[in-house]
Amino acid sequence: MIKTELFTEVRPFQAEDMLFLINDGIKEKGIQYYGAGTLEELAQQTEDDGLSMTGFVNDMIVGCGGIRKLWDGVGECWLMLSPQTNIYPVKTYKCIRDGFQKVIDESDFHRIQAWGRIGFTKAHTLFRHLGFKPEGIARKYTPDKVSCILYALIKDGNND
Repeated sequence: MIKTELFTEVRPFQAEDMLFLINDGIKEKGIQYYGAGTLEELAQQTEDDGLSMTGFVNDMIVGCGGIRKLWDGVGECWLMLSPQTNIYPVKTYKCIRDGFQKVIDESDFHRIQAWGRIGFTKAHTLFRHLGFKPEGIARKYTPDKVSCILYALIKDGNND
């Protein structure tokens, strides 16, 4: 058996990355876009904002995500994962960690928050591994009435 080396890459997000993932089928089935405007407009705005990254394992997109500015100093994470994450879970985590850290280091956010849908256990594990702390539960938070846990990462490292 020949072992091949897996390689990862993180690069700035491009609009077509999001559209590819949605067309390919994001990992968390059933998620829908509820925003204003078209999905294409959202993808282009996300690229233009420059606060998002795309991760690859062996030239396959495993996910894309980043931070959306809510107001000065406060941002909210977003993340879309490909079904490829099931094949490369450790390498996917490396991409997410490296890309997320790059966005944090280059930003002026003092608070970054993220929402994890109840029942999507891997999201909660990921947020904790990235240093987020749970802050509370928002019942029936999503348009499909799923409750979520709010997580926060305080950039100065003091999450008390």
